[in-house]
Amino acid sequence: MRRKRGDWLAAGFDLLREEGEQALTLERLCGHMALTRGSFYHHFKGMPEYRQALLDAWKDSLTEQVIAQVPVSVSGLEALSVLDQAVTALDHRLDLAFRAWSLRDPAVREAMSEVDARRISALTLWHEQAGHPRAGNLAQLEYATFLGAQALGRVSDEGHLHSIHALAMSALIRELIRTEKPDAG
Repeated sequence: MRRKRGDWLAAGFDLLREEGEQALTLERLCGHMALTRGSFYHHFKGMPEYRQALLDAWKDSLTEQVIAQVPVSVSGLEALSVLDQAVTALDHRLDLAFRAWSLRDPAVREAMSEVDARRISALTLWHEQAGHPRAGNLAQLEYATFLGAQALGRVSDEGHLHSIHALAMSALIRELIRTEKPDAG
């Protein structure tokens, strides 16, 4: 059976998710795939290209494809609701593996910064469309809440994620509205 480039990336995701970036060696990949080095080199010039392809595939699948699930025609509140549903289905262990890897690798750290900025930018837009005050601050706080829930392993539990998210967002929005109003005295 002939393997495709995507099969090699999926194998890398498996190793990264289960064992961390130290498992991303040519030997481990070939062993995981039960294929030879020649098969790897048919798709990639070497490990640096492979690691970049992993980063690109992660950015696309866990950020761009998620954002693309939100129809352009929906309102800000609807967009945030659609996003909530999409986020629970993410591969959070893989996302956390990339975040951990970013602590030790400058190229991955740069990609992580791009992903964080992209996610916050999308949230900011949808909060602006929803008419929320200080949408950029709200987006950053919402994203920080998401990262905390993800780190605690609470994001895949849809009921828990939605309840904690609703609580955090309502408190944040109330506070932002309160601080936006000029003092009456």
